[in-house]
This record gives sequence, structure tokens and C-alpha cells, in this order.
Amino acid sequence: MRPTGHPRSDRAVGRGASGRSAETSIGGERGAVRERGRLALLLAVSTLLLSFDLGRWVLATNDETRFPMLARDILAQGHWWLPRLNGVAHLNKPPLYAWLIAIAAWPTGAVTQQTAAYPSVLAALGTVGATYWIGRRLFSREAALAAGLIVVTTYGVFTMARVPMPDMMFCFALTGAMAAFIAAEFDGRRWALALLYSMVGVAFWTKGPAALMALAVALGYTWATHGWAGAARRLALAPGLVLLVLVILPWWLLDAAAGGGEFTQRIVLDDWLLWYFPAGTRSWRAVTDPIGQALTILLPWAALLPFAVWAALRTGRESPRAMRVLLIWAGTVFFLIAISRQQRMRYYLPLGPPAALLIAAWCSGLTMAHRRVAFAGGWTVVALGLCLWQVHASARHNEATDLQAIAREISQSPKPLYTFDVPELVLAFYLERPVALLPDSARLQSLVAEGRSGYLVIADRAVPRALSSGLHRIGGGRVNGRPLSLFND
Repeated sequence: MRPTGHPRSDRAVGRGASGRSAETSIGGERGAVRERGRLALLLAVSTLLLSFDLGRWVLATNDETRFPMLARDILAQGHWWLPRLNGVAHLNKPPLYAWLIAIAAWPTGAVTQQTAAYPSVLAALGTVGATYWIGRRLFSREAALAAGLIVVTTYGVFTMARVPMPDMMFCFALTGAMAAFIAAEFDGRRWALALLYSMVGVAFWTKGPAALMALAVALGYTWATHGWAGAARRLALAPGLVLLVLVILPWWLLDAAAGGGEFTQRIVLDDWLLWYFPAGTRSWRAVTDPIGQALTILLPWAALLPFAVWAALRTGRESPRAMRVLLIWAGTVFFLIAISRQQRMRYYLPLGPPAALLIAAWCSGLTMAHRRVAFAGGWTVVALGLCLWQVHASARHNEATDLQAIAREISQSPKPLYTFDVPELVLAFYLERPVALLPDSARLQSLVAEGRSGYLVIADRAVPRALSSGLHRIGGGRVNGRPLSLFND
């Protein structure tokens, strides 16, 4: 018997399959175009938010001026491998961030407030892009876009993107490492493991051993999911660690050769190990301070984080791997920073991306009417509020530093400039001349007794009474709200 109905020839079937394939291809291309457009819009909005006042923030602490001063030494003296401060090689931190500032300032040849901030704002945009990619891979387009918008409007990213310190670059490197890990673990892209270890190396070249947090997250997730044997295999741990050592070894060897025993004692032990590891008896503030600083750097979105974490713990069965990796990521980073001896709010900056992803996943899963409109309205209020706050805070902050009178006075003579109880790198950056930091008032008194010719800049609170007989006050100023006096012999 012949089959009933409308028989389709092989040729007709081929035409139908070809047509469907073409439609799928066109649809995929359109989807890719929309995806790129969405990411481009996110980055454009982020650029506007992060750069509308770029370069206006006065650098008022040694931490803010350290890497710009290293970049100046690189451009002026060519000390790329071991940049110097006041002629002394800076061994405490790897030089990557100083390199980036020097490269940003290369076209003009001048390291200014603005050129020094370029690497941070670019790193912030990279963090936004990496957060978006992770959200798109783990959840949806809506969650990815929300995560990018949230992370750029956290207090930490919004402010640190304007400051020439390595923390924003470090956050980007860790987020990039996590994106590579997720590509390897969730998509089976084994080549991404090389990117994971390379990004950990970049993080190390930015801030040193704290970069190993990314590997701790990856190990924690793979161990919880596949067991220890599975973790070592899936992370290609042995070859990966070899690659990481090869990436970081050059700086380690150079610093060890330049610093000798000082490198081992002062840098490796004091700055790398004892700086982070807990020591001695700790008070109850060891618990409350980390929580407070972590929540502050995530403001204003920190208010939603408890709901997002609770939802992730309860609904993780729907996306168990996605929620697990975010919870382990955020939990590991917070724990490792919280137990360290030294606490700085900026250290918690790497919490921004996983927290933003958790909040975005929670928001996109809400069933309330007009959910997207509500999020867009709330985000707009947050963004405008941050911009207005930044303008006000920047103006108030900048008024607290004034070195014009001191600069005017010392321009009269090339005599050496000494300082005591004053951030010497701030003076060196804005006065554009070497500044010698005196260790204590005794050394200051000896200079006066020796009749050493030079200018002295001293915090008013530290001016010894004996100076009144040997020196004359010829001017004053302030740094970060602290009154200063300029003395001449």
C-alpha cells in the first residue's frame, strides 16, 4: 500500500530543513547583535557614570599618590622593573599598576590627577563587562544587565573607579579569573583554565598574594561539587600552578635580588603574611567591623543582599550550580578578608560582582507586576543620587587640601624640602620636587641644631616649641583637613 496524506520528497524535505536552518542562523545573528548592543549600552552608561568628574578628586593621602609617583619615576628615570620613591626601590607591591598609569600618561608625558585615574576607570568598566558575561552565562539577559547596572552603582566601584589605587584593577582581575573559571567549569572550555591562572597572575602583579583568593574560590566550588580528586583534575591544578609560578616568578626574583634579606623579612613576612594573617587576641569588633565595611562598600544595594542570599539558599535547587558558585565566591572572599589582621573598606571591593549577581538573580526572579519598570526606576534614583553625592563629596574633600601658599614660597629657592608628620608623597606629587620624610622630632631638632639649610613642612599639631628660636614660619596650608606650617631658616 502507498502511504496516505501528502508525501514529501527528499528534495522538499531538504528545502524545508535548509529554510529552517537559514531562519535559525538569521535569528542567531540578530540575537548576537542585540546582545552586543545591550552590552555596549551598559558600558556606555557606565562610562558616563564613572567619568563625568574624572580627575577632579584631589589626591590627599600617601596611598592615593604612591602609584602616581612611581609612574612619574618610570617616565622620568626609566625604572620600569623597580620603580622608586625618593630614590628607593618600591618592593612592597608589584609594579603593574604603576606601569598602567605610566602608559596612560605617556602621550602627554605628565602624570596628573586625571591621567593617574585612567587605569582605575578602565578596570571598573572591565569589571562591569565581566559581571555582565557571568550573569548572562549563569542566568539570563535580564539578570546579566541588572547585575552590570548594580555593580557599577555600588559605593565601592563608583568611588574607587576615580582613585589611582590598585584595588579596582585587582577587583577586575579577580572577576576576570572567575569568568574564566565559569567558562571552564560550566561550558567545558578547557582552554579557559589557562586564562584563569593568567588572570590570577595579573591580580598577583597588582596586589601580591591576595590574588590567590580566586583559586580558593575555584577550589572551594569544585571540591564541594566534585570532591578533592575531581577538583584537582577539573582545575588542571598541577600545570595551572606551574603556569602561575612562571607568570609571577620574574617580579619575585627581581625583588629578592634588589631587596635581599629585607625583601624576605619586611615584604614577605611583614607585608604579605603578617599583614593578612590574624594575630593575637581579637575583640568583638573583629566580627562587627568586617560586616560593616563589607555592607558599606555594597551600598545602597546592600539592603537587598540578605533577601538575595536567602533566596539563593532556598531556591538553589532550580539553578544549583549557578547559585552555589556565587555563594561560595562571595563567602570565600568575605571570609579571607575578614580574618586578616588589617582591615580596610576597599579590601572588600571584590565582593561587588558576586553580590551584584546574587541581587540581580533575585530581582529577575520576582513575580511582581511591572518588575522591570520598578527596577529601572529604582536604579535611576540610585544612579542620580550617587552622582549628586559625588559632586558634593568631591567638592568638600578637595577644599580640605590647599598647598598653593607653600608652593609659592618654595618656588623662590631650590633648597631641599623636609617634612614631619605630613603625607610626604602628597607634597611630592603636587609640589613636584623631592620631599625627605623625617622619622621623628629628634631628627628634626638635629637638623635645626646643625643649621641645615632647607624648608620644613610640619603638621601644626607636631610643631616643637624649640623650633621657634631656630626657624621662621613663612607660610602654611592643609592636607586632608590637617593644618600645616612651612618653616625656613
